[in-house]
Amino acid sequence: MDFFSEIRTPRQPPALSRHYDTVTFDFVSMLWRRRGLILAITCAAMLVAVLALMLMPRRYATDLVMQFDFTREETGAAGGKSSSVALDASTLVESEARIIRSLATARAVVLRLNLDRQPVKPSFLSRLVASAGEVILPSRVRSAVRDFAGLSETPNPQALRDSVAQGLLASLTVGNDTKAYLITLTYRDTDPDRAARIVNAFGSEYLRRKMEATTSASQRSSRWYGVQAREARINLARIEKEIEQFRVRTGFVELGQDGADVQQQQLRDVLTQVNAASATRLAEEMRLRRAQESIAAGHVPQATDLGGSPVVQALLDEEGKARRALDEMIGMTGERHPAVARLRLTLNSVQDRLKNQLAQSVANIETDVEAARAAEAALSARVATLQAKSIEARGLEGQLRTLQAEATAARDRVKQLADAQQQASAVSELKPVVAQILAPAEIPSLPSTPGPALVLGLGLLGGLAAGASLSYMLEKRDRGFRSESEFAVENHGNCVGLLPKLERYPDGLEGLVFVEAVRSTVAELFSPTKPPKVVLITSSAPGEGKSLVASAMARVLAAMGQRVLVVDGSPRRLLLGENFPHEALLDRCFPHSGDAAAAAAPVATVRRASGLRDGQNVYSNPAFEAMLHEARTRYDVILFEVAPVLLSADCALLREHADTVLHVVKWNDTLRTTVSATLDHLARLGLDVGGIVLNGVDLEEQGRYNTPDRGRVYRSYKSFYQASA
Repeated sequence: MDFFSEIRTPRQPPALSRHYDTVTFDFVSMLWRRRGLILAITCAAMLVAVLALMLMPRRYATDLVMQFDFTREETGAAGGKSSSVALDASTLVESEARIIRSLATARAVVLRLNLDRQPVKPSFLSRLVASAGEVILPSRVRSAVRDFAGLSETPNPQALRDSVAQGLLASLTVGNDTKAYLITLTYRDTDPDRAARIVNAFGSEYLRRKMEATTSASQRSSRWYGVQAREARINLARIEKEIEQFRVRTGFVELGQDGADVQQQQLRDVLTQVNAASATRLAEEMRLRRAQESIAAGHVPQATDLGGSPVVQALLDEEGKARRALDEMIGMTGERHPAVARLRLTLNSVQDRLKNQLAQSVANIETDVEAARAAEAALSARVATLQAKSIEARGLEGQLRTLQAEATAARDRVKQLADAQQQASAVSELKPVVAQILAPAEIPSLPSTPGPALVLGLGLLGGLAAGASLSYMLEKRDRGFRSESEFAVENHGNCVGLLPKLERYPDGLEGLVFVEAVRSTVAELFSPTKPPKVVLITSSAPGEGKSLVASAMARVLAAMGQRVLVVDGSPRRLLLGENFPHEALLDRCFPHSGDAAAAAAPVATVRRASGLRDGQNVYSNPAFEAMLHEARTRYDVILFEVAPVLLSADCALLREHADTVLHVVKWNDTLRTTVSATLDHLARLGLDVGGIVLNGVDLEEQGRYNTPDRGRVYRSYKSFYQASA
């Protein structure tokens, strides 16, 4: 019975909504068609759900909430809180959650609660499996299985402890909230009191191990800093001793306030004296040169050049007086007077003494020049000595500064290590990365396992989903064509016939249906205006029923008064005179009538007796061309059955002789992809596919698919054939 017959519409490619409606209806029809399978799977799922409710023990869940505080009070001037960590706090929360989930923490909980000494109560399923094993398996096999699985009767205490710890971790769930720095520990167990004790033990054990680890680390750090501080003090004392020995050995004095030592100060003073001596030497040399030039010119040097000598000045005055007296005497007495001669002698005597005195003054000036030069040379030598000493002092200064820098670094390291030791000693008294239990776990009163309604509902939904999925996969597994409307949907052409499976009920109503279906196929294929002369009957694969269709069509055409020639071109090795099995079935469906029309229009049959090796020679032989030409003149219709299209080249060789093609497809058997490839190949060959015949339709099986085609009409109106039989 088809409950969707009123809402189903013929398959057409119009609007998109029509397409979705059709897909929906097909899916619902598929579910209805497979309702038995879906119901069976759903019942099985419900049975599994009921068994799960019976076997699954009640489990209780309890929670413990911990909060982390990553800040501590500081006693600085600001008086506020400062962060005690350098990493992201959310990362630290995740790290602490991993520590809680570690196997080491679980082992500590096992030792804390002595869980490895408590007998473990096996579940009902475990007892059932153990009982079945004792009944079925011998003791030797059971022992081997226990040894292989590591379940010996006397297990190792460490292995037993680890097994219990892993069981605790399997029932423990640790969740963290990185924004609020919260960690929630959830433990599930069949005993509510045991669940609360275990989850509280996890929290307490974590805090204890955290405090112990922090204290131990602080003590180790303090001891290490103490050792390093002692070594730093010893190093500082060694460096200070080296500085003192350096000062004593070199006698080097540190720089003064102005940044210069004593030797540098002496060097500056001597350089000043050298400059003054050079200036004095230059002045004396200039004075000597001027005096010499004046004397050479017959003049008297200036008093400043002579250094203000009183003797020279007195002689100059005396020369002047003598020269005036001589001039007066000459003016009074003339040149020959004896007094003039005496005065000239006196003047010459004064001039001689003046010359001698000037020579003595020049000699004195030369002495002063030599003295200035000697003083300058002495000062220059002293400058060179002081410069060498200054260079040596620079090297000593660099060595001293290096030692002083090492001493400063050693003092800083001693101070840092001392501060770090004090801080490490105080860490154990301060709060580390603190976690406190905000809400300890309490004994739960209600189980956390799903309720019966939820389990049964999930079983029902799961069974329906599994049944629908399996039905869909089974539908997709059947890739053959089941109705003539599917050809139109996939654009494969027109289905001109739907032939029932004759082998199943050859004598019943299906025989009448088969005959009428063949007549309908002939009527659709052979147009009254321009009927085809040569019809190629093809298929996609062997065993499609081409011979049955060709023989049935030939009988119908012969009954219509047509002269029919059936050419069996399939490459078969049959003996002459051997008949096909389908001929007997057709004889039962098409009884021979005694009218003159049937006798006047017999069916002629030509069969091929060669194989594939000489197929090209058969169809390209001139004798075949002559035979086919004569057949066109003698017969009204030539039904040419050829080998499968994709397996043989007969269609390609016969395409120039064919007027149309009738393609035979076996119902619910031939793959759709194969049919599509065959029809595409025929189109490339230029052959006109006049129609498709869906052969071997099981009408009762087709009724399960509710397809809207002639098969449904055949099933729905059987009374017509019963009344017409």
